[in-house]
Amino acid sequence: MVKPQTLLSFAHWAMALCLLVSLGIVYLVYISDVQLSIAALITLHIALIIFPGVFKLGYVVRLTALKQLGRPVN
Repeated sequence: MVKPQTLLSFAHWAMALCLLVSLGIVYLVYISDVQLSIAALITLHIALIIFPGVFKLGYVVRLTALKQLGRPVN
């Protein structure tokens, strides 16, 4: 069984990483003037769906860890 504090730390890292990757994808696809192939654009758009989903899973893990630690869940 994983300790709640370790689980909370993992959730925070997962959320931060997913946020940074998602922001990077948004920058590459919509803001920068980089010429990307259709395959790269499709891959990035699919990743833009997957990473926020993983972010949400990290948030659920965070809520679970906070509840196990007896801290306020918000």
